[in-house]
Amino acid sequence: MVNNTSATASTSNAAPSTNPATDVAVVTTNYQQYVSSESATINELKGEVGTLKAQLAQLQAQNSGSKHGLLWLVVVIALAGAGFAGFTAYQNQNALLKLDANSAATQQQISSAVAQIQGSANAFQYAEQQNASLQQALGGLTQNYQSLGQSVNGLIAAQQQQGATVSDLDRRLQSYAERNPNDWKLAESYFLVNNAAAKAIFEHDTKAAVWMLSQADSLLVGMQEVEVVALREAISKDIATLKQISPVDIRGLGLNLDRAYDNVDTLVLEGYSDPAKRAAAFQSNNEPSANVADWKENLTKSANDFAQRFIEIRHRTPEAATEFLSPEQDLYLRENIKTRILLAKADLAHGDKDSMQANLNDAIKLVTTYFDQESAVTKNTLELLNQVVASDITISMPESLQSAVDFAAFAQAHLLNRVN
Repeated sequence: MVNNTSATASTSNAAPSTNPATDVAVVTTNYQQYVSSESATINELKGEVGTLKAQLAQLQAQNSGSKHGLLWLVVVIALAGAGFAGFTAYQNQNALLKLDANSAATQQQISSAVAQIQGSANAFQYAEQQNASLQQALGGLTQNYQSLGQSVNGLIAAQQQQGATVSDLDRRLQSYAERNPNDWKLAESYFLVNNAAAKAIFEHDTKAAVWMLSQADSLLVGMQEVEVVALREAISKDIATLKQISPVDIRGLGLNLDRAYDNVDTLVLEGYSDPAKRAAAFQSNNEPSANVADWKENLTKSANDFAQRFIEIRHRTPEAATEFLSPEQDLYLRENIKTRILLAKADLAHGDKDSMQANLNDAIKLVTTYFDQESAVTKNTLELLNQVVASDITISMPESLQSAVDFAAFAQAHLLNRVN
């Protein structure tokens, strides 16, 4: 029985484990085992005491003479039992104190473990927050990386394009370095010859064409190549051909038409050129007298004037055609003449002599028929129109300039291919 108590105490004195939950389970199990063992020991002591009482009663019955001796024996046994019980109780108290100390230590370890767990939980929560922030920052960095990648790709493409441009410029510079120093003169001369052909063929401006050809020839002076000399010969022939063409002052004729156009609004209709006649047409000679005594004559004059204004009879003559033109008809007449002059000017620019003369003859006929021939404006207008009609605007221009054709072939073979 003493050995069991010692084993229990030694078990209780074992070093606690590092896991608080495991320590609590172990302490609970040892305490239950200890309580069961002590209960069994107490029951055993009660059984022994009962046996001793039975034996004492038997001895008393057998030998009453030895009553006092047995009494002392019982007292000794009781004292021995009491001492054993006190010793056992003392050991049990020590064991309980050790269990309380172990329980307090276990509770302290559990509190420390809970605090550590709470700290770990807080740290884990903080770590989760930091992880979320890091994930968000990582997303921003990923977007920035993608944008940076696109920018880098754009820079690479721009660099490649710039490199290609630089290579092309190097190639062109190399081609320019290999070219003839007189190529710029040839190119400028080619430009002038082309413009001269356009002026002569399309605009019929022979003076400008001759000047441009002369400038082109001056740029080629000093070049001894056979092909360049042939170009100069062609330019010389074209200059001689253009100088033989009789020039037509297209611009001057156009200015004459512009002046005639401006005179149309100031033309005076036939029969209304004299201011006295225009005033007489709107005034009556039978005006009433200011004298009151002439009331009978004034009444007669007023009646006659009313009758004349109520019914008016005019005798038309073939020459007096304008007397029956309304203001609207007068406006249409003048616009019709202006239109004929504008059409004639367009025909003049295109060199269409027949159409120009037809439009101008129509305008001259209208001016002669409806407007006063004695007016200075009418005379000046008819003079301008007749002068343009009598002008010869037909120019026998060549269909092309030989120098332009030869220079185009020369440029294609010696100038344009070098740049490409």
